[in-house]
Amino acid sequence: MQAAKIRASGMFIAILGAFAYSVVAIAETTPQDASDYRKSVMTTLKGHIGASSMHVRGLVDGQEFLVKHATGLANGVSELERLFPAGSNVEGSDALPIIWEQPEQFAAAIEKAVAATRKFAEAAESGDKEAIAAAFRDVGGSCRGCHDTFRVPQD
Repeated sequence: MQAAKIRASGMFIAILGAFAYSVVAIAETTPQDASDYRKSVMTTLKGHIGASSMHVRGLVDGQEFLVKHATGLANGVSELERLFPAGSNVEGSDALPIIWEQPEQFAAAIEKAVAATRKFAEAAESGDKEAIAAAFRDVGGSCRGCHDTFRVPQD
């Protein structure tokens, strides 16, 4: 009985130690890692937008998949505010310094994108084609508004 308690205590301490180490490892994100993660999330958002566009334009069927892409887009956009930590504007990043110089303006642009993508996800759930198209246009406008101001111009 005593040996079992000692083993259980040892396992608990080992698990606690592993958890503490993982928290420390997560907390030490390098600027390059933050930039790479941001690019990965943005690539995911681009994929959801591309797939959603095909649904909205009637090029592919599957309302249930539009709902999944719209929801994925809303979930990803909800993470934007944490994707631009101070010091993560590394060489090769498309992020402009204005993000960190005018954080209130950047936060407002993110809020617009969050609201637009939530509205799009709700419209997709409803199945109302007109509402879906209007909400998707608003998503495009919010993305464009942010990229025009806060991202290096693209060719």
